[in-house]
Amino acid sequence: MTILDRYIIKNYLLNFVILMAVLMALFVVGGMLIDLDEFVSAGEMLSERHGTSVLRGTIWAVIDYNGPIQLMLYAFFSGLLCVGAAGFTLTGLARTRELTAMLSSGISMYRIAMPMLIVGFALNMLASIDQEFILPPLAHKVSRNVSEIKSTQKTSVPMYFMSDQKGRLFSARNFYTQDDTAIMTDVTILERDEQGRATQRIIASQALWNTERNHWDLTDGYALVRPTNASEIANASQTQEVQSISTDLSPTVIRARLESNYLNLLSVRKLQSLSKNEQLDQAKISQIMHGRMSQLVLNMLILAMGLTFFLCREPSNNLNQAVKACGLCIGAWSMGLTMQNADISWLNPVATAWLPVVIYIPITAVTLQTLKT
Repeated sequence: MTILDRYIIKNYLLNFVILMAVLMALFVVGGMLIDLDEFVSAGEMLSERHGTSVLRGTIWAVIDYNGPIQLMLYAFFSGLLCVGAAGFTLTGLARTRELTAMLSSGISMYRIAMPMLIVGFALNMLASIDQEFILPPLAHKVSRNVSEIKSTQKTSVPMYFMSDQKGRLFSARNFYTQDDTAIMTDVTILERDEQGRATQRIIASQALWNTERNHWDLTDGYALVRPTNASEIANASQTQEVQSISTDLSPTVIRARLESNYLNLLSVRKLQSLSKNEQLDQAKISQIMHGRMSQLVLNMLILAMGLTFFLCREPSNNLNQAVKACGLCIGAWSMGLTMQNADISWLNPVATAWLPVVIYIPITAVTLQTLKT
């Protein structure tokens, strides 16, 4: 690596950090202005619980809510931020005539762009690592509302008769995840025959997910069996204790069916484990997994397209170039995301995920050919 490469990389990384910090700050400040009363209320509850000041409680509530979301912002916007950092870097080099000096010494435009392409690839890989290993454990925090950071610090939603692989219907007054625990309260489970008629009803005050055994441990659980003859009707008041129930309806599956965006927050490894679960849309899971890989390629194609607007031999209007780059790159990025998540019935889910890459490869090739070097 030459001194020139290190100089370009230093400026590029500095601009990237500044843009990322500005984006995160805008999101945090905007959220606080909109939901300030919710954060203050959460701070008051936290201060009462831990015996601290309201200010400290409010600051902790803001950090607890926005911290996981900042990680999601990095994974989501890293592609565009790489383009923005490249634009600011090349504009600064052109303004100080350093770009002119490089060209006059015989360095080609492609050689100047190479350090930014390499670092841009590394930053996008870091976003993939963030999405694969860091975000999944925090998925329940990313998907919650501001009001849910108060008091109990749990994400609670009602669950209405959700079926499992055996045709049983699960219902609960509240379903929530807290730390690494998944809990259902006021649980009702209906077991049905082949005609869909209820044969048994299981009731429990609470159900706790057992990760090691893949079943729900029931608290105060008992079963009421539907009587089928006169002798059973006479003993219909008798109940049977139920301590646990095995099912493929895990907390992850429940979250995925309750929240449409939850699958996008899971890791590829977790998605692969769900790829055989009949309770979920297998085509959607396949599309999301391939979309993770195609997004990395798409981000690099967008970065290559954006660089061509700022690599100019002659002095040019930087504002005009920036507007053109924004129009093309933001449009390509948004259209790529739309196509990757689109439900195109006549296309295979894998083909749908890679469709933006197939479209933008020739566009990027043509754009790079127009570069005068």
